[in-house]
Amino acid sequence: MWCNHDHHQPEEGCSAEDKEMLERRSLIQGLAAGGVLTVSGASMTGCATNAETGAKQLLLVGDSQLSQMAAASWDDAKAKTPVSNDPRYTNRLRNIGGRISRGANKENEAWDYAVFDKETKNAFVLPGNRVGFYKGMMDFTDNDDQVAAIMGHEVGHVTGKHAAERVSTQMAGQLAVIGGTIVGASQMGRKCRTMTGREQYNCQRAAQRNTQLLNGALGMGFQLGVLMPFSRRHESQSDLLGAKYMHKAGYDAHQAVKLWEKMAENNTRRQPEFLSTHPDPSRRARDLHNYIRYQEKLGSQGWQSIKMPKIGKA
Repeated sequence: MWCNHDHHQPEEGCSAEDKEMLERRSLIQGLAAGGVLTVSGASMTGCATNAETGAKQLLLVGDSQLSQMAAASWDDAKAKTPVSNDPRYTNRLRNIGGRISRGANKENEAWDYAVFDKETKNAFVLPGNRVGFYKGMMDFTDNDDQVAAIMGHEVGHVTGKHAAERVSTQMAGQLAVIGGTIVGASQMGRKCRTMTGREQYNCQRAAQRNTQLLNGALGMGFQLGVLMPFSRRHESQSDLLGAKYMHKAGYDAHQAVKLWEKMAENNTRRQPEFLSTHPDPSRRARDLHNYIRYQEKLGSQGWQSIKMPKIGKA
């Protein structure tokens, strides 16, 4: 299975060390939460439509800014975990990555690939076209087409501008939670102003406790109601984009379905999907199967987008 890319809900089978390494992608959350990123006139693009996904996005930060921030995390990842120099892995990854980048019309951009010498079954991408595969992930696959499915998925996160969108949503959400907490605290504390002495003290203490509870509830609501579904949508988009890039690169897109079926067989213990940042593997396999069949039915007009018809209109 692929361990969770985020630090909120670790999936079954991820060790603490693996989890730390896989938090590289969640650096975008840390940057937003820590206030390292600044929203300037140059970087704020607001709402835009992504050409690859066809979806509207809130983009408050630019790719170049995220890439600069991710550089240190990428170097840190390679310093903390042994990087394989075995050409059987490194050449294979670069060759597949090169083909997928051409399929995504990104062949003229610089890409940095690394194979981490661990048996963890995972892969990740960081801003700046930095793609990391664990040796265990490559060993888990049955063929190059399945490695290409994973590579296509990671490249899909890049073309989908998911890092920038995630940071922007996190920033906007934090402002909303803070604003809601301030308004709630003001309302709860208003009645205390008419009191005096011990009664006022007790009222203020209660208001403080309720404000903390409100802040936690708003934060949890944002996590479960916005960020996790948001992350699952990104994963689903990247799956379909990955299949599209596989096809354009000359790989068998059906192997992406087989890969996720294999993932499902090896991941029998899984938390409910609404508590996870990733869709259920079985559903991912099913969605990919439906998408690939639909694109094949379109013939020469297929593989142009990841949009699917509504149920009953296929």
